[in-house]
Formats: sequence, C-alpha cells, structure tokens
Amino acid sequence: MNEIIDKIYRYIEQNNMLANCERVVVGLSGGADSVCLLMVLKGYIERRHLQTELCAVHVNHGIRQEAGDDEEFARALCERMGVEFMAYHIDAAGLAKQLGMSVEEAGRKERYRIFNEACKGRNARIAVAHHMNDQAETVLMNLSRGTSLKGIGGIRPVRDNIIRPLLSVTRAEVEEVLKDFKQPYVTDATNLCNDYTRNSLRNVVIPYMTEKVNAHTIENIADAAEELQKNFDFIEAEANKAYDKHVCVGDAVVLRLYGEEFAGLHEVIRKRVIYKAVHALTQTAKDIYKVHVNAVDELIRKQVGSSADICYGLCAVKGYEDITIRRKNVASRTQVSSDLIHVLTPQELKRLDSGENITIEENIYYNNDGKTELRKVHIVISLHSNYEKNRNYANSCYAKSFDYDKIQGKLCIRHRTDGDRIVVNRAGTWRKLKKEFIDRKVPADMRDNVLVVSDDSGVLWAVGVRRSECALIDDETRNVLDITIQ
Repeated sequence: MNEIIDKIYRYIEQNNMLANCERVVVGLSGGADSVCLLMVLKGYIERRHLQTELCAVHVNHGIRQEAGDDEEFARALCERMGVEFMAYHIDAAGLAKQLGMSVEEAGRKERYRIFNEACKGRNARIAVAHHMNDQAETVLMNLSRGTSLKGIGGIRPVRDNIIRPLLSVTRAEVEEVLKDFKQPYVTDATNLCNDYTRNSLRNVVIPYMTEKVNAHTIENIADAAEELQKNFDFIEAEANKAYDKHVCVGDAVVLRLYGEEFAGLHEVIRKRVIYKAVHALTQTAKDIYKVHVNAVDELIRKQVGSSADICYGLCAVKGYEDITIRRKNVASRTQVSSDLIHVLTPQELKRLDSGENITIEENIYYNNDGKTELRKVHIVISLHSNYEKNRNYANSCYAKSFDYDKIQGKLCIRHRTDGDRIVVNRAGTWRKLKKEFIDRKVPADMRDNVLVVSDDSGVLWAVGVRRSECALIDDETRNVLDITIQ
C-alpha cells in the first residue's frame, strides 16, 4: 500500500475519526484535495470492512463559469467509483448580500448547512480536504491578523462531526497519490490569483519560506500547531474547572472572587475564565478582544463600584465579593413594579388572628452562601398567640419572629426608600440602612431588591441583611408574628 495513504490511515485511527460512524459525507469540489480524500476514504472503508456509507456532496456556488464542468466531473467520478453523489446549487453572492458577510463566508456557511443535511440525522461525519499546507496558511494568517493561542493552533483534525484526514499530509503528497493512481482532477483558476490573502500566503509567502528559510517549513508549522493544540487543551481543561467554581450564569454573569482566590489564579487561566464568562452572554466569539478581557481583569484590583464597558453593550461592575457582567440597558431592579409591595389590610389582619397564613410572591435580593442573586420567593406571614417561652421561634437569615403587639401602625412589605433607618442596639440607636448595606457588602446593583419589613416607626427587618432591635420577643410577649422567606 502507498506509504502516503498508509500515513493517512494511521492519522484517521489516531484521531478516532470514523469510530461508530454510520455515514461519511465528503465535500467534493473536484479539485485535487477533495478527489484524493474521496479515494482514500473509500479505500479505508473497504480495507477495514466497515459498514459505513460513503456519500459525496458537490456544491455549485454559482460564481465561476467553469462550475458546471466541475460538477459534471465530480458526478462522473462518483459514478465510476460507485459512490453516492449529491449536487446542490446555491447563490453565494446573493446569500452574502442577504447575510451581510463576504461571499466566501456565506458560501462556507451554506456548504456546511448542506453537508449536515446530507448526514440525514445519522451518526455521521463530514469529511473535508484540508491538508498541511492549509494548516500552515491558517496559522500564518491568524498570526498576521492577531490571534490567541487557540488561533495559533490552527485547524483541528476533528471538530464536532467534522473530520480532516488529510491534515497529516502536504499538498505535494496529495498530488503524488493522484499521480500514482493516474487520477485527474479539476483546477480552480481563482486559486492562482493572489488578490486574496490566503492565495498570497499559498503562492508567494510559503514557497519563499520553503525555498529561503527551511525546506520543511510546512511540516514544521503543522507540527507546532499540533503541539499548541495540546497546550490549549490543557489550559482549557484547567480554565473549565475554575469557570465552574467562579462563574454563575443567569440574566447576568457573576464572577465570584472568593477573596484573593480568583486573583491568585495564573493570568492565563484567569483571563480565559473571563473570556468564557463574556462569551456566555454574547454567545459568539466574534469581537471579543483582548482589550475587553483585560478591562474586566483590571477590575479585580480596583475599588468597589468601578466599572468597565466591554463589547456588545455589556458592562462589568466590581462588587464586594464579585464582578457582575450585564447589559447596560438592564435596570438594576428587574421585575419589580414599585417600592411598595404590600400593606397588611384589616381583613388580612383578621385572617391572621383566625390562624390563616398570608403569602406574597416577589423577586428579592438573596444571598446564597456568598452568591448574590435576584430570586423569586414566597413571603409567608403567620401569627401565633399564647407565646411559649421555651419554644424555638423563627430566627434565621430568612426567617424572623417579632412581638406583634410592639409593631407600630401599619405593617409593610416593601423595598428600600431614601432615608430608611434601622435600630441597631437595645439603647435605640438609629443607623441609616444605606450604611448597613455598605458595611455588610450588599452589592450596589442589588440594594434596590432587598426586601424590607417595616412599620410606622421604621425598618424592622432588611431581609438577608439585618433585623432591627425593635419589636423583639421578651418575657412579656403574648403574640408572635413570624415572617418566613421560602
């Protein structure tokens, strides 16, 4: 068997490209690379006695006059080889205009849509014909335009359901295989024109480097890309661990700092976590640049309340224990209609006296083991007569008991208002609620969502923050009012 083909076979197996594969869809343009790929895969399936269907898909982009001839060549090749053939016609230029992207990008997007359609919902792979030269071009192009470690790693041999068996060989080796089998192919004349960046790299830069710098330039760049992919995979695995620990995703993304723990991560891991946190909101990697990641990273050492505008209208704000990333046009108090939620009416007071509970539903600030969030809760109010001294009445972060007879005037369930004060000791000393929020490190963007229980004298309880020293239960208590957040 041809040594080059044997090398490709080993590469297929090393990367588990066809494991448990029921169908392979080959992108067949009719050019040397795709023709070689089709021949190699057909031979591999037959020699390994695989029960795998092979299908070739040709996409006519409606751009070149010779496209019809290419299609007929591809059709005839498949008929001779006994391979299922499917041809599609698309208007790449029209799609580009419709989608607001380049003709090349629009054509690629539609091609892969068609390839996936040809998979017919099976456990299938899409085989495309990128080789080592394509890898070298991609790495150099990414480096020239500016990229990350992932970009320098270039093209992956396997990504999702896409496989690239020819990444193990050069273009010269592809042509050698075709020559040995006396197999013709078509040539796309646009590949010879240097008006495109990739063509300039292919036809000018890489040949110059191969001749003047190192004869194995292509292989060396491809080897380096493979090593960098492995390095990136290791970093990504470590970053995923840190992401799971430090990032909470909802309508906003909260980056939990845990004191100095997040800041103490290696810079590479820390910034990768930040990138992934931003990506969780944007759902696209496009336009997330190093400057945006660095801006969020710099907030770690800045004072509480510092902020940074990043991409897609997002803003990162430094809190006491975290950094919150959200869209700038989202109000801090979401889903809250007004400051006043509920005032207990005379009718409801009678229901309490008769032993019924009053339940109110609301979205409030909630501190869950250091993670602050907006949570929908049920506020349950109940009244217990005949106070028992040794009974354990509600007294936790989200459940409090009050001496009902010491409550002055109307009992209100609401959000904070300007001038709110709370009694902080038995001597009756008042303190501004805002100052209490600051000292207890309630994030500024969450303060409007703190639930407040008050009477005519002031705040009785800022839920999740502090209760007042007013209306405390003592030996003289007869009726106990319980308020529980569920």
